[in-house]
Amino acid sequence: MARFLLTLGVVVVFVLEGTVMQVFSPDAWGLSWLTVPRFALVCCIFISMYLGRREGLYYGIAFGFLQDVLFGQLIGIYTMSMMVASYFAGMIVLLFQRGFGMVFITSFLILFGHEWLLYSLFRLFSAAPFDVRWILTHQILPSVLFNLAFGLLVYFPIKNVCNKILAKKEMHMQ
Repeated sequence: MARFLLTLGVVVVFVLEGTVMQVFSPDAWGLSWLTVPRFALVCCIFISMYLGRREGLYYGIAFGFLQDVLFGQLIGIYTMSMMVASYFAGMIVLLFQRGFGMVFITSFLILFGHEWLLYSLFRLFSAAPFDVRWILTHQILPSVLFNLAFGLLVYFPIKNVCNKILAKKEMHMQ
């Protein structure tokens, strides 16, 4: 049941990031900077940190593929980038303890790396017409900070659900 709730929660935030959050985007209000909600990616990063890199990789592939099919310009970009981001989040957790500060520093680095990878790939395919300075100050950093703020909201619920899943796994192993 906990795994179903976790997956359902990620699906709900994925739908929210593609629908409702477009209304609250700063560019819709006439501001010069953009925020791209990556709520499903934030959830995948947390899942990878608490359930392991393999689980995060599966969630990253699934929601990256959904992102490609529903909102993407090129098939495979988001699948690959979300898979890599989730997997690296799980790898970093192997090196350090999962404290609150480490989770958010890692999330900041992973989200920044994800946005930078996306910009590089779109630039490679000539689909990103903006220069590096503009994209860094007007889109990447605001998006990373916006998604980290979302991470503050969902950190404890995802952590609690992941702990329930881990407890259930340990109970089955005994």
